[in-house]
Amino acid sequence: MNANIGEEISVCLLTYNHVEVIESTLRTILDQTIGGYEVIVSDDCSTDGTWERILELAAADARIRPVRTPHNMGMPGNANFAVAQSDRPYIALLHHDDLYRQDLLEKWVGVLDRQHGVSFVFNPYGVYQSDFVYREAMPGECIDGRWLLDTYLLPRWGCAVRGTAMIRRSAWEEVGGMREQFGLLSDVDLWMRLAMRWQVGYVPEPVITVRHQRPEDYPDDYKGSNWSWRRQRFLYEIHAANRLTYFKLNTLSGRLKWWGFRMKLSGETAKWLVYAVVRKKPAMITTSPESVTAYDLVPLRLLRWALQNMQPV
Repeated sequence: MNANIGEEISVCLLTYNHVEVIESTLRTILDQTIGGYEVIVSDDCSTDGTWERILELAAADARIRPVRTPHNMGMPGNANFAVAQSDRPYIALLHHDDLYRQDLLEKWVGVLDRQHGVSFVFNPYGVYQSDFVYREAMPGECIDGRWLLDTYLLPRWGCAVRGTAMIRRSAWEEVGGMREQFGLLSDVDLWMRLAMRWQVGYVPEPVITVRHQRPEDYPDDYKGSNWSWRRQRFLYEIHAANRLTYFKLNTLSGRLKWWGFRMKLSGETAKWLVYAVVRKKPAMITTSPESVTAYDLVPLRLLRWALQNMQPV
């Protein structure tokens, strides 16, 4: 492998309040089997010393280019900001607390170089200090995007692709990057929009290890195990927006699929409302209006209203 094949790659590492782990993450990015790639570390106005630590590391290693958002923008805003700082054809979008195998960039760029119709490439994910691997059955290195949509991205509320991937810049620019209105789940929306138009690449090895190390004072929305109505609403709106684009609503089949989705959405919310009643979680019922969307069916609206009015004053 050409040592300078990485000259096509902009690594965009998104950081926020992870001073305890940022150095170990960054070391795995710098210690890759290829050379020539740039490393843009984009800090989203950290308040815990992360930015200062990044500057120290950059002073010791000229390969690190630190940039800072003008204000706290959240993950999707930081991603858009970071990508705008570069112009290389391949974007490796990485996160501040994961660990990256030495051949990650080599594996990713190999797929994009071989498969010219691929818009982004992803992989299974290992779990830190565990043998568990997040893995789904994929048909090969080059996946039909619509197959991925129909098999994984649209039928499930969960996403087979995490927030880290290598993206072809031309595809990123054509779809307009991340849509920031979808908050912490904007990457899910991005994968759907890319898969709708192009093929998707896959490396069948867990070349990324997820640590899930979140400081205690980290925003609740970004804690991986933290369920919330707000997260659910983002998810519902992402699925709705992409189905409205994907389905042919001027056909009977498209209309049936759309109404089937609205029933599925309403059923999912109703499930959580019933869970709140059974588990005696009044706060969950009180805050349930945070999940309201324009796509809720009338029975769901009535159920939410009834439960709200049954709450003790």
